[in-house]
Amino acid sequence: MNEIGQLLENEGQYEFRDPSRNLVVRGEHPEWVLTAAAEVIGNTSKLEAESLVEELSTMVEFEAATEIEVDAAKYALKERFEIVPQCLVTLGRIDYKWASIEGRQKLADQFGSQTVSRVHDMSLTRSDSFLANEDGVDMPE
Repeated sequence: MNEIGQLLENEGQYEFRDPSRNLVVRGEHPEWVLTAAAEVIGNTSKLEAESLVEELSTMVEFEAATEIEVDAAKYALKERFEIVPQCLVTLGRIDYKWASIEGRQKLADQFGSQTVSRVHDMSLTRSDSFLANEDGVDMPE
């Protein structure tokens, strides 16, 4: 596993560092810092991918690259930036699906007003026993 960035806290300030991009983002709250870092990394990565497509397209004219290489770069660009961002989030032993705001809007019935949706539906039981009273347990009325 390669570390690509690190979030640190120092005297109430949060700082995200990504040495591979020479990127440092500082802020008052970790979610602000991570949101800013994600946006900067995303925008930079998209510009890099678009530049690669342009570079390869130009190189085709000089027969230094092939159309297949251009098509592959275009596909990689579309695959990364056209698909709505989605991740698996694990909190404790429970897995959740996260999608960006655009994805949550498209899947409103799955997410409702939440930012994550539980992956495993624990109410799905073999014999409809979810929240069923156990025999012999006295329930106060």
